[in-house]
Amino acid sequence: MIAVAVAGFLGVIVGALIVTIAFNLRIRYDERKEQKRRALELKVKEIETLNQLNKKINEILQKRSVLMEEYVSFDAFDDCYITIDDYAYLQSFAAQNNFYLPNYILEEFFKKIAQRKVILSPDETIKVGGYAYKGGRVIMEHFSDDLTQLINERKTELKRLSDNTLTYFSA
Repeated sequence: MIAVAVAGFLGVIVGALIVTIAFNLRIRYDERKEQKRRALELKVKEIETLNQLNKKINEILQKRSVLMEEYVSFDAFDDCYITIDDYAYLQSFAAQNNFYLPNYILEEFFKKIAQRKVILSPDETIKVGGYAYKGGRVIMEHFSDDLTQLINERKTELKRLSDNTLTYFSA
């Protein structure tokens, strides 16, 4: 009789232990799954933000041929023209999305482009509707190339993250 009670008690303890281990494994699996989902979402958002910024940079570079007659005091091939609206958009976009963008690249870009600004009279700036940058086209193109490289790196990281399979017993 006591042997049956001890066996029953041991059975309950072993069953509770199995349930506890399985429950803990399931909780850890769900936490890792959620962390992976958040990491994937972050990478996708970074890629989308970098793509959007690169698209705007390329759009600014394409405006040169459209606005060629608007150039005032410079006409070299490597010069760049950025409208006031586009410049304000770039700065506000960088400020709003600083969590998803690498700050060091943006700071370097704005520092380099600011050093190339052609000083025009306020009347000329209003007439042109933007800012002129001597040699700025090269800086914009390098910035676009850097963004493309970052996009490709993020895509590689995204693929690596998505290929990483989760199991109940993985660390």
